[in-house]
Amino acid sequence: MAEGSSVNDHALKMIWHIEELARLNLVMDNELAVDLILQSLPNSFSGFVQNFHMHKMEKTLAELHSMLVVYEKEMHNTRPNVVAMAKASSSKGKTILKKNKWKRHVKPVVQPKPMIDKGKCHYCGVKGH
Repeated sequence: MAEGSSVNDHALKMIWHIEELARLNLVMDNELAVDLILQSLPNSFSGFVQNFHMHKMEKTLAELHSMLVVYEKEMHNTRPNVVAMAKASSSKGKTILKKNKWKRHVKPVVQPKPMIDKGKCHYCGVKGH
């Protein structure tokens, strides 16, 4: 697959070739077919391939195809130049994000409860306890 071309077309083409081999009596198991497709992807999909192998996913060719299409859409929708700025504080292992610096923390106002006349006690008959 050439860098920048559609992974949808490439995956469908590879699945068609694998099915064509099966029609010619060269049947390969699903794991080999999935590895064949993953090996044919360009370097921009290396994160997907690494994650796929790390989690030891067992997917069908159709599921792999849909996962690749979703990954490609997410790859194009994310902006790679956005970086979260973090500043290390002097305390152990804590970081403070710059965007949280400008947030104001407002304490909620607690309403005092009105005094209620308690009346007489049912047990001893004395008023107020």
